Amino acid sequence: SIANFSPELQGFLFFAFALSFAIKIPVFPVHTWLPDAHTEAPTAGSVILAGVLLKMGTYGFIRFCIPFFPIVSLEYQGLIMTFCVIGIVYGALVAMVQKDGKKLIAYSSVSHLGFCLLGLMTFTEEGVLGGMIQMINHGVSTGMLFLMIGMIYERTHTRMIADYGGIAKIVPLFAVFFMIAMLSSVGLPGMNGFVGEFLVLLGTLKVNVILGIVAGTGVVWAACYLLWFTKRFLFGEITNKENELLSDLNAREIFVLVPMVVLIFWFGVYPQTFM
Repeated sequence: SIANFSPELQGFLFFAFALSFAIKIPVFPVHTWLPDAHTEAPTAGSVILAGVLLKMGTYGFIRFCIPFFPIVSLEYQGLIMTFCVIGIVYGALVAMVQKDGKKLIAYSSVSHLGFCLLGLMTFTEEGVLGGMIQMINHGVSTGMLFLMIGMIYERTHTRMIADYGGIAKIVPLFAVFFMIAMLSSVGLPGMNGFVGEFLVLLGTLKVNVILGIVAGTGVVWAACYLLWFTKRFLFGEITNKENELLSDLNAREIFVLVPMVVLIFWFGVYPQTFM
């Protein structure tokens, strides 16, 4: 049994596990590979990365790190939660200044994944439940955003936000789906993001009020960078004449996006199914 190991060995093993999972999630400060990976990956790669692969890290914490080393986990709870909160705010602030739409969503991933691990590390019922729900939510919301950036990239071959503007008039269906994905990522009540973030913040406030308050600002920052991004991307004047020839979503693309919209609202309106 692991309980028979010396405290030093338990500590070493915990850090070995925790570091590998932290890189996989990724948590600040070992997050630097993620934006580059997302930017270079094709659309399908980004969606699989956001939807499935990053969750291996948070799953590793809840399945291996915490059950194997409960005493060490409690000792370093504060440290890990602090890194999560730094990641939430830092990821959001860096997302705000991105010029590449895909890179912006990649940095928003760093911010959202901070919420997942923060919830798990509170060791409260609300926090752990919120963290696990947020793991699924992130896959749906961010996966949908990556899909939609991929769909528009297929048409224009550019991801720079400055190359767009005013396209809501030309591709209204695309704009509607994009707004749903964006608002779910912000955490609008009635959508999936709200449920997970609210539970995580409840759990965090029980453990550490200051960290809870700082993490709560992450929701505000998310609204700042996502709403500003959407304003420049979809609305305003048509700045690029080439965009006037864009075709709206076809049947195949709608078929891919509709199940995600269903999940977004199902989670938001009746999360009990998944709890």
